[in-house]
Amino acid sequence: MLYILLAALLLLIAALLWRSQTAPSAARPAPPKPPALSEQTVDSLCAAVSALQALMGHPRLGGPGFLTLRLLPDGAAAAAAQYPNIHEVLYRRIVRRELSPEELLAEGFPPSLLALAPDFETESGGTVLLTAHVPLDPGAAWAAADFRQRQMVLNILAERLRERFPSLFVRCVGGELLLSPIQKPVKAL
Repeated sequence: MLYILLAALLLLIAALLWRSQTAPSAARPAPPKPPALSEQTVDSLCAAVSALQALMGHPRLGGPGFLTLRLLPDGAAAAAAQYPNIHEVLYRRIVRRELSPEELLAEGFPPSLLALAPDFETESGGTVLLTAHVPLDPGAAWAAADFRQRQMVLNILAERLRERFPSLFVRCVGGELLLSPIQKPVKAL
């Protein structure tokens, strides 16, 4: 008798589960609408990426590395370059706090990056970290506060950056975009 009751109970649970899965989609909430990114915001972020790339490509101030793009809760995006300063010219200036705009420009620092007023930091081993803050339009800034919306903005932004920077590999890693140069295959001898 107990087995019959258990079988009937399991059958009832299975029927309820099946019915909940096949319920009309009108009862389910609609997926969130992706936030819109204005052309001005995309252009501003692309300008910051270009300026950081120019610095990393500089023969004395730059070095190989990667860029990141993060949405901040304060309504801005942080575009950052992290690379080893091969000749340690910029690294020493950051450590010694010798960062006057005139001296940086004389060394070949990109004026477009200097206009963004980047934050300068150093890490061990001669690594330089420069971060520029770019304001977002209100729609994207609002989306940065919500995890799902932030991921949508990052995915949209990744597609836009791939279009504008075909030489960069753009991928979403956690809550930020990672941009690194595409490596060309090495031919075997």
